Amino acid sequence: MKIKTILIAATAALMSLTSFAQETKGKVSYDVYLSSDDPGISAYADRMEGSTLEIQFVDGKIRTDLYMGDMMTNTSVTHKDKDTTLVLLDGMMGKIAMKVTEDSMGEEERLAKEDMNVELIDETKEIMGYECKKAIITMQDAEESVIWYTEDILPNFRGGQYLSDKIPGMPLEMYSKFGQIDMKIVAYNFKSKVKKPNEVFSLEVPEGFTLRSPEEMKQMGGQ
Repeated sequence: MKIKTILIAATAALMSLTSFAQETKGKVSYDVYLSSDDPGISAYADRMEGSTLEIQFVDGKIRTDLYMGDMMTNTSVTHKDKDTTLVLLDGMMGKIAMKVTEDSMGEEERLAKEDMNVELIDETKEIMGYECKKAIITMQDAEESVIWYTEDILPNFRGGQYLSDKIPGMPLEMYSKFGQIDMKIVAYNFKSKVKKPNEVFSLEVPEGFTLRSPEEMKQMGGQ
C-alpha cells in the first residue's frame, strides 16, 4: 500500500512539473488584421486581408514570416551569436535578399530601438488557453503598442521586430498603430516543434533570390 501511495505521489509531482515547464522552442501562428479610418488607406488595408504571421524559434535563433495578403512575403532570420540578419522579400519587386547589420541600420531606427520603453502591467487574460499578461511599449514618437504575452512560452533569445528581451514571455496578441493604420495580430496556434530547423534558420541566401544591400533598396524605394 505504501509503495502504491509513493508511486501516486511521484506521478502527481511529475505531472505538476510538466504543467509548469516553459516551452523554449516552437512556432506560433497569427492572424493579422489591418484597418484605417482613412478611405484611401483603408482600400490598401483591404488588399492585406488574409495576412498571417509565423514566428519560429529554437535556441538562439528566430525566424519570422509575414505573409502580407497576396502582395508580399517578408521573412527575417536572426541568430543571437551573429551580427547579421537575413531579410527576404518576395513580391512585386521580385525575390530580393538583404543582409542587415547594426551598422547598416539608419540613425532614426537605431535611436527608436534604444529609446523603446516597456511597462509591464498587472492585468491578465486568457488567449489560446494560456494566461497572458499585459505590456505597453512606448516608442520615441510617443506611439504605444499593447502586447499580451504568456510566460509559459519563453524563447531564450528574444529580438527583432516582434520579440523583446524586455518582455518576459511570448506575445500572443499585439496591437500597434503606424500612422493612420491600426494593426492587430492574434495568435491562433502553437506547435512545440520546428520542422527542418537547419533549413528554417539558415542565413544563406535561397536559390532564386537576388542579394542587394540596404543602400540599394533605399535607392529603389524598397525601404
